[in-house]
Amino acid sequence: MAIKTLAICRRAPYGSALAREGLEAVLAGAAMEQAIDVLFMRDGVFQLMEAQAPDNIEQKNLWRNLQALPMFGVETLYVCESSLTERGIKLDRSRPAGSEIKLIADTGTFIAAYDHVLSF
Repeated sequence: MAIKTLAICRRAPYGSALAREGLEAVLAGAAMEQAIDVLFMRDGVFQLMEAQAPDNIEQKNLWRNLQALPMFGVETLYVCESSLTERGIKLDRSRPAGSEIKLIADTGTFIAAYDHVLSF
């Protein structure tokens, strides 16, 4: 039985290195053929918004990292439904190419199903 790992992305895309490090950890795990899923919650849901302008703050665009996930086998992105609602975000149009968005209503039960949980 494969060990199931979940990376939780809780941070806004810019302002600290945690958002970038979380996505890089997911990409690294997937590149090493690890079964890894990613859950975006709290301010981490802002990472899923395509209209980002990080050049204004001299940062690299995280959207490119998100677009790379399907190439490494991470095709489903799990998103906390209440985090979207609290922030007034609708992801109907914005999603990385090749990715499927699945909304999670009960994040506690969802997280409990994993053997390892990484939090960024």
